[in-house]
Amino acid sequence: MSGSDGELAAIETIRRGLPEPPAGETWIGDDAAVVAPPAGKRLLLAADAVVEGVHFDLDLVDAADVGWKALAVNVSDIAAMGGRPLHALVMVVGAGADMIEGLVRGLAEAAAAYECAVVGGDLSSGPALVVSVAITGTAGDREAVLRSNARPGDALFVTGPLGSSAAGLRILRSRKNREATGPAGLAPMAGRSPDALVSAYRRPIARVSEGRAAVASGATAMIDVSDGLGIDLDRLATASGVGVLLDAVPIAEGATREEALAGGEDYELVFAAPNPGEVAEAFGARGLRRPICIGACVSDPAMRLLGDELLEAAGYEHRLGWARLRASP
Repeated sequence: MSGSDGELAAIETIRRGLPEPPAGETWIGDDAAVVAPPAGKRLLLAADAVVEGVHFDLDLVDAADVGWKALAVNVSDIAAMGGRPLHALVMVVGAGADMIEGLVRGLAEAAAAYECAVVGGDLSSGPALVVSVAITGTAGDREAVLRSNARPGDALFVTGPLGSSAAGLRILRSRKNREATGPAGLAPMAGRSPDALVSAYRRPIARVSEGRAAVASGATAMIDVSDGLGIDLDRLATASGVGVLLDAVPIAEGATREEALAGGEDYELVFAAPNPGEVAEAFGARGLRRPICIGACVSDPAMRLLGDELLEAAGYEHRLGWARLRASP
């Protein structure tokens, strides 16, 4: 990171908010970071950005939430390969001095939670807040799990109920509208508390341990639910050349069926595996919640069914901002 006096002050704020590098490594403050290479067979690389007005609204979340989310969604991409994160470069555009401290706090909290060091990046001015992250990871001594190797007969699993994030966004918008037009607060909800759903939206959880367990269980293909189960499962099936026959969709308490299918930003993992018994054993041995079997892969690559209904490739459409895409495959 380099630049004007203002940037230098911001960089110093960032440096103070993040841990010091271990001996032999150089992180923030030079032209490039110097880090130790992973000992495993493969280096995983991923990059993603969160953009104001597309992925978050600063009237609904704070800067620390944005920092957490920017790193967590990238960690989730590493988790979806069966890997663990190593290092992250963070590029921030459009953050005023009053935002930097909050962003760094959220980034530092996520970096500690996922053992993923923030080792450098860049700052720039711009018309909207954008936080872009490039991340490295490793699959260790195993091959990375692609989304393209599912086989007919493989069972399909998801690591948890879906729709929490979309329900949390709905609740935050409702609160905002109530504050603008009338008494604050929400009507009582059955099931999961509104605060838990809001937390699922503001601070998504990357399922790193679950991804590693899926690898150990013999997973053949995997993807994270970032844009919605309908569209992300369609991506896995299309890449693998298989069809999908689902029995049911696990819906988080307080969420709707539509939110579970097309809401997105749950960051649970969907994976295919040939042996359900080995899946249960691998997750149980690690003390993890057992994944939910939702159906199976079939040989007809055109099949997309949820029970007797068409399973639509429905999910988040970035070019439409907050809109949701509903389109048949």
